Amino acid sequence: MSPASMVEPMTEAFAQPDERPLVAWPACVPSGQGTDYAVGPGQALASLDQVPWERLAPGDTVRIFYSVAPYHGKFLLAAHGTAAQPVRVCGVRGPNGERPVIDGQAATTRAALAAAFEGAGSDIFQSRAIAMVKSLASDAWTDRPSYVQIDGLKITRAHPAYQFRDAAGAMKTYADFGACIWIDRGDHITVADNELTDCVMGVFSRTTDDGSGAITENLRLVGNVIRGNGLAGSESEHNTYTQGLGVVIEHNVYGPLRAGALGNAIKDRSTGLVVRYNRIEEGAHAIDLVEAEDFPLLALSRADYRTTLVYGNQIRKDGDTGSVIHYGGDHYGSTPGAQWGEPIFRKGVLQFFHNTVIVTGSGAAVFQLSTTEERAEVWNNAIVFASTVSEKSLRAGQSVVLPWITGGVVNLGRNWLSIGWQDTDQWHALTGQLLQAASPLEGLRSPLVAGSWVPQPGGALVDAAVSAPAGVAAVPMLWQLDAVGRTQARVTKGAAPDLGAVEQ
Repeated sequence: MSPASMVEPMTEAFAQPDERPLVAWPACVPSGQGTDYAVGPGQALASLDQVPWERLAPGDTVRIFYSVAPYHGKFLLAAHGTAAQPVRVCGVRGPNGERPVIDGQAATTRAALAAAFEGAGSDIFQSRAIAMVKSLASDAWTDRPSYVQIDGLKITRAHPAYQFRDAAGAMKTYADFGACIWIDRGDHITVADNELTDCVMGVFSRTTDDGSGAITENLRLVGNVIRGNGLAGSESEHNTYTQGLGVVIEHNVYGPLRAGALGNAIKDRSTGLVVRYNRIEEGAHAIDLVEAEDFPLLALSRADYRTTLVYGNQIRKDGDTGSVIHYGGDHYGSTPGAQWGEPIFRKGVLQFFHNTVIVTGSGAAVFQLSTTEERAEVWNNAIVFASTVSEKSLRAGQSVVLPWITGGVVNLGRNWLSIGWQDTDQWHALTGQLLQAASPLEGLRSPLVAGSWVPQPGGALVDAAVSAPAGVAAVPMLWQLDAVGRTQARVTKGAAPDLGAVEQ
């Protein structure tokens, strides 16, 4: 065994991104198609509560200029932008590239928003978030915000430890279940190039079976740094928690949750989900993909509920705290035909390819498929177990009741796996199947350059990828992440692409 093959995978703390954007993103400038609201030192508006949030119109831009002192303000976005004239709230960076900071502690809500929040849910909606995407109380039930974008900001401190001033001027405490950015409903909502931290969750989106006005659709989370969220001792709050139709999570860096928090990095209950080109560190599950709990009728009517794409991600996870990726559902004990639990699990195909997964700890399971009606197609990945991991398992089960059987089907194509990998651990008999469409490449230790995600020159990952299955043959690998999680083009350098998320 050569010395190069004996290196450990990356187990030290991730290099953290600086203030530079993770992905190329347009500067915060007026659109030229609507009103420009400039906020900050020396600008027309001094504070966030001076922005007429309740009457933003297509093409409007709210530019929040960098300030040494954080902005202590909250806002509501209810506008109906268009594809040609979106509504944008963006940060104008400081002299060293700093994002403007919106601090939820002692943040003030614009008094004119009292009417926007009017109704039985006023207090709870106001306590949910710093930035709320939601229709006005006076809007029709079928109305929902559209073509709205929030980018280039650091949004922080929406958490029960902090308080805010509501639209009536009263001091209130943030809710136990909230987020830096809460999307109650909307269409074509983009959250990009932000840092979201020290909140209950970074982003939460909601969808229910209550008609077209109760849906979050075409949500895109792109190029954000999301870390330090969650509630200590609780497993119900996550760095992001998305529910919607057509959700794309890409080019983000997910850091660890708050110390003591037991939630996931990514939790999702969506249809048509794509998770690609992210760096994901820790969480109870790095990626938790479960049933459409609040909109089963709509989800089950859509074919895209049955297919999920996860590719090009760099994932590191302590196996002792949970499986790397969970797919299916998380409520059990139901009966056939019911609209909760096992009958509404995803029951489809998880396409998992060109990811690099590093598992640490003492025991590990990569895939946790809820029932034998869930399937994972797994190819062109590098799955690397640290030398501390004694149980290098690919599959784990969960609690379900008959007639459902846990275990799922994992179909392995070409992948690299650490020597000593096994189907499941020695203490749990598991039904379902582990299939091998191709024999894996194997090695004793990491095939990555020490301290990085890059394949070792001349190593087993290089030029070893195979063609994608027919169902996803049209999905190209366009991007990869550099040492600090910044996006760069992925270019095949040899006879074939390399295995994993990075081309050497």
